[in-house]
Amino acid sequence: MGAKIGSKGPQADINVTPLVDIVLVLLIIFMVITPLLAKNIPIEVPMKAEMEEPPEQIKEQVVVKVFTDQHIEINTKTVALDGIDAVVSDAMSGRRTEDRIVFFEAEDDVPYGLAVAVLDSVKGAGVATLGMMTPNKDDDSAAPAEGAPAAVPPPL
Repeated sequence: MGAKIGSKGPQADINVTPLVDIVLVLLIIFMVITPLLAKNIPIEVPMKAEMEEPPEQIKEQVVVKVFTDQHIEINTKTVALDGIDAVVSDAMSGRRTEDRIVFFEAEDDVPYGLAVAVLDSVKGAGVATLGMMTPNKDDDSAAPAEGAPAAVPPPL
């Protein structure tokens, strides 16, 4: 914004600098005063509601294993086929329906009829969920024996 030299008439340009200075000073004043003006607003916070304690977590899982020699174990205790339902129902007593979970594991050479009979006995004992356990793929027992040829990956 240049000034017109030699003109005798009024100048039509507005000088904005004093306006900006005043606005900045007002902004600083409001920024400093605003936190000091904060007033305490009385609020009534409700008391903590008394909640019933959650049920005790059941730490022991029930695992039913069937071995090749046709003996059955429930949590490392050997059980006869006709006694499975009694042992499992005792383990499930006191649990909510959604917490009645049993894990089942069978070795590869177990007869199919025996595995189904065990599953039927477990389900008849009041179990809500049956989980099938499989061997871990990273398990060392699944590795080929020493001197055995390694598996060859299929061609791409």
